[in-house]
Amino acid sequence: MAFRKLFGEGGGADVPAVVVDPPELDTRISTLTLRPGAEVSGRLVIRAGGADLRVCDVVLQPVARIHRPGGELMTDHLTFFHTSVFRFDVPAGTERQVPFTGRLPWYAPFTDFDGRALGVDFSLRTRIALNDGAGTVLTDTDFLHVDPLPAVGAALDAFGELGYLERYSHLVKDQIKDSESISEEYQPVFLSDPSGGQADFPELELAFDTNAVGAICHLRASAPDVFAWDDKPGTVWFPVAHHEAGTADVTARAARALEELAAFYRRHPKKARRGGRGSGRATRNPWPYDRNAAT
Repeated sequence: MAFRKLFGEGGGADVPAVVVDPPELDTRISTLTLRPGAEVSGRLVIRAGGADLRVCDVVLQPVARIHRPGGELMTDHLTFFHTSVFRFDVPAGTERQVPFTGRLPWYAPFTDFDGRALGVDFSLRTRIALNDGAGTVLTDTDFLHVDPLPAVGAALDAFGELGYLERYSHLVKDQIKDSESISEEYQPVFLSDPSGGQADFPELELAFDTNAVGAICHLRASAPDVFAWDDKPGTVWFPVAHHEAGTADVTARAARALEELAAFYRRHPKKARRGGRGSGRATRNPWPYDRNAAT
């Protein structure tokens, strides 16, 4: 939105106000559907306003609000997007459009599911530095609406079929232990059954180790106020491939995982507790789903 800054206000009737037309920055994302792993394109629109602009640096960062293992909130970038140029001039009274491209990592968070926001704060932050002697920086922030990958969506749909219809999420600066994930963050999705139909687990927590092929779905009892992976209750897991979404009986896998989770906690009651260092050493189980998959 354009704005103007007034100088000379409050200086008396004999001092006229001077109107200065400031520069503006607008980040426009062209990609219609965003998912982890997706290529993203768009353009920056820079309007010079009433004075010539000399741009000396352009930085585009997808950033997220993330909990540290102790629960404190921080803001961190997950990757960088790039422009073809980052030093250029924009004459007064004109605008310049600069294309940008980038790719979301496979472990990027998803912010929405089934048309509803999950509570994850994930944005594209743009900063343009001006060589004007005053260190002026133009900024723009655009919320990123990211849909889940097919395997993740299939798993969430499966638990929805089992009655877990209420969902929210956040990010944690920690790793899924003993997995092949290179991500320094993980995204737990908290599920609850509003009907109370699942007596063993009225609330669940699901996290995903995702890549281009599919997802390993880690299931445990819900502990939203515990953030470090090893301090949460223990997990069982089951796999879903992206190409299976819509064809495989993922609901049956989710139901078996629930049964195994209950059996696992009966065998190891300490691992059902919060703060019980429940993850332990993960065992990589063969495809298809192995009933003994517990960590």
